[in-house]
Amino acid sequence: MKLPDYVTLLNALFGVAAILSVMEGFTYLAPLLILIAAVADGLDGHIARKFSSSNIGGNLDSLADVISFGVAPVIITYSYSADKYLLLPALVFYFICGILRLARFNTMHLGFNSFSGLPITAGGIAISAYILMGERFFNIYVMAGIAFILGMLMISNVTYLKARDQKILIPLTIVFAMTIMSYAVDIRYTHMMAFWLSGLMSIYLVSPIIKKPEEEKNAAKRSNN
Repeated sequence: MKLPDYVTLLNALFGVAAILSVMEGFTYLAPLLILIAAVADGLDGHIARKFSSSNIGGNLDSLADVISFGVAPVIITYSYSADKYLLLPALVFYFICGILRLARFNTMHLGFNSFSGLPITAGGIAISAYILMGERFFNIYVMAGIAFILGMLMISNVTYLKARDQKILIPLTIVFAMTIMSYAVDIRYTHMMAFWLSGLMSIYLVSPIIKKPEEEKNAAKRSNN
């Protein structure tokens, strides 16, 4: 066990805490804890790159991700919805795709700066952000659609860049921090910040579609030169 592994365990513990919270009736604290788990998930990778990782680090990270961004979002969303049986197939599909995504990640790495398929962490954040927007925006059909789309993207071969660019990382960090801290002030502010977080996640989800024409344009310029 090395330092990044202990941070990874925090990721898993926050995921378990999210499940327990929704079981105790803390509707908005539960998805907020998933966001905190996502922070821990990002920190363990950063610490591992700065220092060193253990032999079990990769597998431990995947196990923690299954809990925090696979199991927890499914249970929270299932508990949140009034018509559970309509939403259940989409949630089961999301969960299975998340497991497959993590299994593939452990055996294949597309590159240092990119992922093959949507990371399950992004899926968990997207679901949590949508729930944190509040009951006014929650729709069971929209939620089922989100779960299905996220599942499809996770098992796809679509290339997603890792969020290490300062232009992406800084605004995402600010919105993340404000969403988490706003819960201690007023839940209305949390709903508002979750709206912005959902917007950023939507941009990330469609980023490969935006990026591809830019790459083709740059390639055309290079060939002309």
